[in-house]
Amino acid sequence: MTFKCFERNIKKVIFFSFIIFIYFYFFNASINANSINTKEEELKSSLYCNNDIIMDLESGNIIFEKNAHNKVYPASTTKVLTALLAIENLNLDDTVVVSKNAVYSTPIGSSIMYLKPEEVISIKNLLYGLLLQSGNDAANALAEAVSGNIPDFINLMNLKLKEIGCNDTHFTNAHGFHDSNHYTTVFDMAKLFRYAVQNETFKEIIATKEITIPKTNKTEERTYKNTNKMFNPKYTKMYYEYVIGGKTGYTEEARGTFVGYGKKDDKTVIVCAFDGSQNISGNEGRFLDSIQLFEYAFNNFNKYKLLDKNNFTFCINDENYNKKYTFSIKDDMYALYNNDFHFSRYTLNLTQNDLESYNLNDKVGTLTVSTNGNSVDVTNTLDLILVSKENYFNASSNIKLYINIILCILCIVIILFTFKNCFKKSKKKIRKPNTKMQRRNYNI
Repeated sequence: MTFKCFERNIKKVIFFSFIIFIYFYFFNASINANSINTKEEELKSSLYCNNDIIMDLESGNIIFEKNAHNKVYPASTTKVLTALLAIENLNLDDTVVVSKNAVYSTPIGSSIMYLKPEEVISIKNLLYGLLLQSGNDAANALAEAVSGNIPDFINLMNLKLKEIGCNDTHFTNAHGFHDSNHYTTVFDMAKLFRYAVQNETFKEIIATKEITIPKTNKTEERTYKNTNKMFNPKYTKMYYEYVIGGKTGYTEEARGTFVGYGKKDDKTVIVCAFDGSQNISGNEGRFLDSIQLFEYAFNNFNKYKLLDKNNFTFCINDENYNKKYTFSIKDDMYALYNNDFHFSRYTLNLTQNDLESYNLNDKVGTLTVSTNGNSVDVTNTLDLILVSKENYFNASSNIKLYINIILCILCIVIILFTFKNCFKKSKKKIRKPNTKMQRRNYNI
């Protein structure tokens, strides 16, 4: 009796313990989720710009956004693409002769680096004038150097945008001076900037705080300071020690714009702050927002290894030669996230079909990884390398062979058995005469 009572009580204790566990688990989870949502809402309400975004540089994961897909005017952040195309298509040490068109077609009221017609200047110094001084005349000169004329360069810009995946962006000039048909989104600008900072020359120039370029045939030496005020400690509320570099922009229609990136510890993020006031108690909204965005990312998100190159492999069996090939990603894949991140699909792309021609550690293709972050799908392309190739026992082929042999043997046995039966039936059975009956018949 006592044992049954004890057993009933134990069951009740287990049952109620389970209920309490479930309650606290989901209660704490909801608190965690609510705290994250609360922080996001607090950040959104404190921002001065109308369009903001934070993108994890390594994975492309969007960890915060405010009106990220709304149409905005980029102003001089357009020059990120102009610089990138110049770096990709020109030799930085080459010189160009600045045309009259490049100088005189610059819109009135533009920021300029004060180029002169017929001035001979290097591509690299034009890039400093473009990205530090934000010279619209430098943008025109680089456009002509790349494509021969500005209209062809604009076509090249829009083709490059599509290649990168900036599908909601269209440019009509190389510098960003206002045009109603020259627009973007902060999501597209973050994508473009992420692509651009893969280039070491671009990174070097946008991280430069001040430079003096030598005199030319038309001018004396010139000193340019970066328009990014987060670099300058004298702007106490806009200075930020963890910013690496970026590009500013301003027109009356676009208002203040900024795209750039920063790093703290092992976390590197891209921020965009567009359509912000240029005078908030003497400070600029684009920089005040950028600092808040950086701090939110660094303080609320952690870096995790999503794919380990040593444990993430693909195998392909070549049945013609009984070979097994194993591929892996060249580098580990990391991302910043807070429990709201998952993979949706993988796509394997091999560069050729002749796998035997590869050597170990050769790049054999790419792995496209599609992931879902806090708000949008993001696609990353990782290099695939060959890590092993070996002989293997093709069990499926051998099993088929064995089955075929057995079936053939069975068929032969059945045929032989059938012939044997037919042969037996064809023989006539010889009966011996009944001598006793015969004798009886004779006696009658």
